[in-house]
Amino acid sequence: MANIIKIMEGFSFIPRSELNLLEALESQKVEVEYQCREGFCGSCQVQLLEGEVEYTSEPIAFIPEGRILPCCCHAKSDLTIEIPGGCRMKKTSQ
Repeated sequence: MANIIKIMEGFSFIPRSELNLLEALESQKVEVEYQCREGFCGSCQVQLLEGEVEYTSEPIAFIPEGRILPCCCHAKSDLTIEIPGGCRMKKTSQ
């Protein structure tokens, strides 16, 4: 069953099931800070406001209560997240 990812500012989408949350956000042109993409650094942390995630590998970075690492998790249910600094979309060149 497809889950809905909702970003606090009102943008929502249905991710492809094979993508982790970071890849799903990138596929929608949502800017998210990241470094290692493997759960080591923690720079991609976002606030999980509602829903459940499942980690594909156990993250090594410290994760404060209520936060998740999009680089190594998938949505297990519909999610509502808040991205630090707000939801910004990548600009496309034309």
